Amino acid sequence: MSRSRGSIVLNWEKLAAACRANPAVAVGVEPVLQEFETLLAELRSLGVQQDAQQAAVQQTSKDIDERVKRGTLLAGRLRSAAKALYGDRTEKVIEFGMRPFRKPVRAPKVVVEAQEIPKEEAAEPAKPTT
Repeated sequence: MSRSRGSIVLNWEKLAAACRANPAVAVGVEPVLQEFETLLAELRSLGVQQDAQQAAVQQTSKDIDERVKRGTLLAGRLRSAAKALYGDRTEKVIEFGMRPFRKPVRAPKVVVEAQEIPKEEAAEPAKPTT
């Protein structure tokens, strides 16, 4: 049996209808049945309220997304205007959240110096290994 709000309310509505259809059951529990039906009405009303609030939350999220999209567009325009005014090579554009265009920094060339081998070691013939 599903325990979702909709299935619970449907199950309870069937129970209340069955109690009203069988007056023999309702005789001893009439106050309980009335409170139960009142509670069902309140639950339905709260469900409608929750749905309306959920719709409002979704609309608010949609409004936020639209404004973020528009703000991103306007921020790009402001950065472009700053870059056009100051140039893309000045350090001033850092204030506007951009990196200035710089020449690439190249790693210095590493010069490997050849080590001199003493003539005595270089002149020795290889010894046979047998």
